[in-house]
Amino acid sequence: MKMNRKAATILGFLFLGTVELPSFTIAFTTTTSQTTTAPLLISSSRLWQSSTQSSTKYPTVGQQRRDVIIVGSGLAGLSCALYLKTQVDPSRHVTILERQDNSHQTTDSTLASMAAAGMLAPHSERLPKGPLLDLCLTSREMYPDFVELVQGWASAATTKNDNSNEDVNVGFHASGGFLAPAFAGDSVATWAPPQHYDDNDNDESNGKTVNTALWLDETQVRAQEPQLNAQVVGGWWFPQDASVDARKLTQSLYKACIAAGVQILSGPQYEVQAIDIRQGHCHGVYCGDRSKSSSNNNSNNNIYMSCNACLIANGAWMRNLLPVPMEPHKGQSLKFKVPKSLLDGQPLLQRVLFAQDVYIVPKANNNNNGDTDDDDTAQEIIVGATVEAGAFDNHVTPAGLLHILQHALQLVPALAHLPIVETWVGLRPTTPDKAPLLGSTGAALADNLHLAGGYWRNGVLLAPKTGWLTAHALAGKEDELSQQDRDLLQAFSWNRFLGLGTNNNKSDKSGGGDANDYNAKSSVLLAANTRYAQTMHPIHQRRQPGGAKLVTTDSSMQQQQQQQ
Repeated sequence: MKMNRKAATILGFLFLGTVELPSFTIAFTTTTSQTTTAPLLISSSRLWQSSTQSSTKYPTVGQQRRDVIIVGSGLAGLSCALYLKTQVDPSRHVTILERQDNSHQTTDSTLASMAAAGMLAPHSERLPKGPLLDLCLTSREMYPDFVELVQGWASAATTKNDNSNEDVNVGFHASGGFLAPAFAGDSVATWAPPQHYDDNDNDESNGKTVNTALWLDETQVRAQEPQLNAQVVGGWWFPQDASVDARKLTQSLYKACIAAGVQILSGPQYEVQAIDIRQGHCHGVYCGDRSKSSSNNNSNNNIYMSCNACLIANGAWMRNLLPVPMEPHKGQSLKFKVPKSLLDGQPLLQRVLFAQDVYIVPKANNNNNGDTDDDDTAQEIIVGATVEAGAFDNHVTPAGLLHILQHALQLVPALAHLPIVETWVGLRPTTPDKAPLLGSTGAALADNLHLAGGYWRNGVLLAPKTGWLTAHALAGKEDELSQQDRDLLQAFSWNRFLGLGTNNNKSDKSGGGDANDYNAKSSVLLAANTRYAQTMHPIHQRRQPGGAKLVTTDSSMQQQQQQQ
């Protein structure tokens, strides 16, 4: 199986033109032995040939048979596993492989799922009208049922383990909406919400306009949140946006998957190091502790797991396994504690604030340790987050904290004297157009190899819908999806970065559609989405020196452009 030369060339230009990544080699070969065709093994930018010669390069201690393998235990992988086991095809055996031990998921994890503030905010993100906004809106609509599904199965797990005091509530909050305060001339003040219609096909001629945002003037906005800076000129109110506790959701989803029968194998020994691809089909994965697999170490700790289907959902680390334009966007965040002594029976903030350069998320203090009498915390407030491109870095820095504190205190001066009780870092998996990668890699690589990643700042929001879509794709039941859902899978196929069509029809070996026509349309769409992200969501810091050069601009460059 050979990769289309033109597609490979376009992929190279995409990397050169949008994201400067460490060099990697992609090769598709059919070296034959006396009896079999050698499989393709892609791993950490290296190509492995499974033959007599290469068996010493990639030794294994044994082989294990699996049905469905999901790489990564973030929200993308867990939501897919739960839907697959409970609704789409309960007969399938699902195994999740996670390189990080679960005991670390609440402490030093850099998973975006554990670091997110939990905003379900397609409108507050100020997304343009198009497939991404449609995906986000439909996912938000699924959240009440999704929460019920997760909490129900997680409760079954805690009951089975006799942990009756263990809380599985995910902190879903869907009242009050979000507020996007605006300063004069910033991107919030100059933005206007896209129109939506209440019919399924969004046809303006047939549908009725649905109001999704309301502009509040400076008096109205301060009536909603009295602690806002006096220089705030107004703001957009998004009544339908909601929030959830991302950490509790991830932990409860983990328990729910176990209760549903999903096998979760975690620890360094289960880090996937290579994918076994032969003749357009993924036959399995190689697992092993990377720290014990150096060339100077002769120990054999690798395990080969064969599979019928495989989903790669390991976040920003996806590019270690596949040639995808995926970058980590580091986000530093912090948490304030609001002591009861500072409040007079009312919370400091009533609703989420989502401004141009900072978001502020108030959360009720949910102390479940039985020591509420000694807890002086009335409210917790999460503030985030920096956007630092190109580094797998889990360090909290003075520059990062200064950035978010500067903008948070500008927006809500009353935060200045609150104690900071926690800081952390998350790595957002990000593609050049800030849109996810979903579905099968198709004829371009392997028909049973699927992707779920690149959710950028919308990972928590997208968990229900993307889990539903990828579960159907993994089970080979795309035909059971609605036409709208099939269109969404096509819109976010990785083919858009390969210069191929979006048709994933297995009988269409060309990749679908007219390649030249699609290349032109795809280039225009990618450029438009990238320009929008450049304007609305600036990079705060680049990796220096010699760091990744991204298509978006930093805040200072954006201000200079506006002044010219």
